[in-house]
Amino acid sequence: MEKSDKGGENMFAHTSLGFCMWDIPALIVLILIIVIFIVHRHNQKKREEEFEDQLSEKWADESVNTGNTGGPTA
Repeated sequence: MEKSDKGGENMFAHTSLGFCMWDIPALIVLILIIVIFIVHRHNQKKREEEFEDQLSEKWADESVNTGNTGGPTA
């Protein structure tokens, strides 16, 4: 009697310790994506803070040059 590969016996042929052979590479890719996301978010926050500083300096320079304090005009 010949056994076929379609049975449940061969289901765990490519596993060891309960891991599929694609689990480790998928875990590595997931960790890389998380690290890239954290680095990108950190850099984006830094750029946003620099932009806000430049914008506030520009507004301060414009208000000094025009004599406008930003308040309502009568």
